[in-house]
Amino acid sequence: MTNRTEARPEAVTSFIDAARILFQSPRLPVGGRAVASRVFERLQTVSNDGKRHSERYPVCKWIAPALAKLIDEPTPMGDAARAIIVLEPELGQARRTSGTNGSAHYIDNHVNAMICGPGGTESRYDVQLGFTIMAPETRYPDHGHPPEEAYVLFTPGEFRQNDGDWFDPGIGGGIHNAPNAIHAVRSHAEPFLAIWCLLIEK
Repeated sequence: MTNRTEARPEAVTSFIDAARILFQSPRLPVGGRAVASRVFERLQTVSNDGKRHSERYPVCKWIAPALAKLIDEPTPMGDAARAIIVLEPELGQARRTSGTNGSAHYIDNHVNAMICGPGGTESRYDVQLGFTIMAPETRYPDHGHPPEEAYVLFTPGEFRQNDGDWFDPGIGGGIHNAPNAIHAVRSHAEPFLAIWCLLIEK
């Protein structure tokens, strides 16, 4: 694998700096803050093999509306929102097609946008940092994965973990998913956007 370590684009640096603050909020579970700390420690080193997923999906039309209320805020959330808008044409995008209990047309109604991670704007394999955008009234399927994960919400939305009840951590709040824990998310009348980070064990 070719490893390119040139300087990061300014918008990627801005997103990482803002996300680092958001993932250390006391509104996140302790486990979420802990895994995020390890992710951002690795992100101190630039790593990029240039293999970006370049397809853009129609659901991206919901990114700007989802961020509209935050875009002028002089806060880390506003900084991250502005960086996402700048980065949107260069995001690595993929859609989940596996899992159970997803709503009808959920594949077309969501995208996972990678900023740092495989196929992302900074394509690397030791961490994942990005966001999920979903159209209104979409239920993401139940799924699990080995990497530990944390989320921070930018919009209203509900999570479900294992067999628990649905809950909304609130804008700026978040969750922690232990390795292989089953989880899902759903939107209601508004589009859903949340940022996430995952630690890939070496």
